[in-house]
Amino acid sequence: MQIAISLYGFGNVGREFVRLVDRKMPYLKSRHGIEPRVFSIVTRRGGIRAESGIDWPVLVNLANAGTLSEQEGFVGGDPEDLDSWLLPEESGYVRVLVDATWSDLVTGEPGLSRLKEAARRGFHLVTLNKAPLVADFDGMVQAARDARVRLKFSGATAAGLPTIDTVRVSLAGAEVHSIEGVLNSTTNYILTAMSDNALPYEEALRRSRALGLAETDPERDVSGIDTACKILVLANAAMGARKRLSDVKVTGITEVTPRQIAYWAVQGRTLRLVGRAVRTGDDVSIEVKPTPVPYRDFLAQVTGDGKGVRFTTDMFGELTIVGGAGGPKAAASSALKDLVNLARAIDGDQGLIP
Repeated sequence: MQIAISLYGFGNVGREFVRLVDRKMPYLKSRHGIEPRVFSIVTRRGGIRAESGIDWPVLVNLANAGTLSEQEGFVGGDPEDLDSWLLPEESGYVRVLVDATWSDLVTGEPGLSRLKEAARRGFHLVTLNKAPLVADFDGMVQAARDARVRLKFSGATAAGLPTIDTVRVSLAGAEVHSIEGVLNSTTNYILTAMSDNALPYEEALRRSRALGLAETDPERDVSGIDTACKILVLANAAMGARKRLSDVKVTGITEVTPRQIAYWAVQGRTLRLVGRAVRTGDDVSIEVKPTPVPYRDFLAQVTGDGKGVRFTTDMFGELTIVGGAGGPKAAASSALKDLVNLARAIDGDQGLIP
């Protein structure tokens, strides 16, 4: 199966995705029978497009080079002018838009309109961009259904930690009563460093930046917003919560002090930034906050840049998953996983429900 990819976003994650697919190409062909080809790379200023696909040596060079706009073949243009960047239907390929950009969390734009229009044009969707799902989850799912294309978004729900895949496959048929987890690598590293090394918040943040965990502007992480987005999407997808970001109570870690951590240590607890969604009757409440977790609880064992999630269900009781790397490599890996699962679904299931 030949898969034509239009890649939106060429930052750390987009570049890592190109390197990863290139490295895994022999395995993808032999094990899964798929051959991905990148036909366009699109950024805010324009992009690079090749009618027959961009050669992989060229792609890898681009991934290892400087700013895309400075590279040979770059053409300026509006990224939302999809006619300029997306292959037409008559190309004959299985067409996929991989979105590794950022959008506004309130409106979901520009990613929301872009993804819906791409779906209307027959593109399957793999999005690492949380914002469209946060702003209009039901609308995104409906757009994919109406267009009979697949929508994959595991990279938007804790990347290397298999959250949404677990719900959709391993817990199929079960009602999810609650979800709680440590879903952000940056904040977990910071809280672990403050606890294990008695570091003040600012020093722990500096170390997380040095390791490449924290972004230059870590506001979405440390404010709790990134965790809120992930638990919100999970609650909407797994519990039918139909909530918006404004419905989530969010407290970040910026006010956590070594004194607080020491206090809870005496009580046999450690602080973790926990996202929690709980069903009560017909409603689902969602909250994110630094939570003192008993040492015996599995969340207390999620240290460093690790992540973990616990599902409580009617059929299977509690299911706990711990692990999954963070950072650009994990995000890129989740996009590749979605691509493989998307191809499997197309090849073996004609229901085409996202």
